[in-house]
Amino acid sequence: MPTRSKKKKSEEKPSSLGITAFLLGEEEEKKEEKQQTKATTQAKAEKNVKETTVEKSATMTKAEEDVESVAEKIVELIRKRGGIISKDDLVAWAKLRGIKLSTLMKAVEELTKRKVIVRRIVDEKLCYELRT
Repeated sequence: MPTRSKKKKSEEKPSSLGITAFLLGEEEEKKEEKQQTKATTQAKAEKNVKETTVEKSATMTKAEEDVESVAEKIVELIRKRGGIISKDDLVAWAKLRGIKLSTLMKAVEELTKRKVIVRRIVDEKLCYELRT
C-alpha cells in the first residue's frame, strides 16, 4: 500500500516549471493582445481612409458641379445685361442667390480661362464682357 500513495502524490504534483515559466506565458499573451490590437487598429484606419476618400471625391465632384452651374448662370446674366457686367453687380447678384464668393470667383476664372468672358476696365471699374 505505501507504493500506491506515492503514485498518487506524484500524479498530484504539477509538472515542474522553471522560475520564469509564468513570465513567458504572460509575455506571449501580451504579444498576442498587441498583435490583435494592431490588426484592429489597422483595419479601422483603412476603413477611415476609404470613407474619407469617398467623401472627398463626392465633395470635389459637387464643388466642380457648383462651379459649372454658376459659370452657366454668369454667362446667362451677362447676356441679359447686354454683354457686360461690373464685378460689383456680379457679386451683389451672387449674394442674393446665396452663392459663395469663392465659388463665384472660381467660375469667373474658369470662364476667363476658357476665353468665354474677358476682363475690362470701364469707368475705373472691373467689368466682365462676353467675348464675341
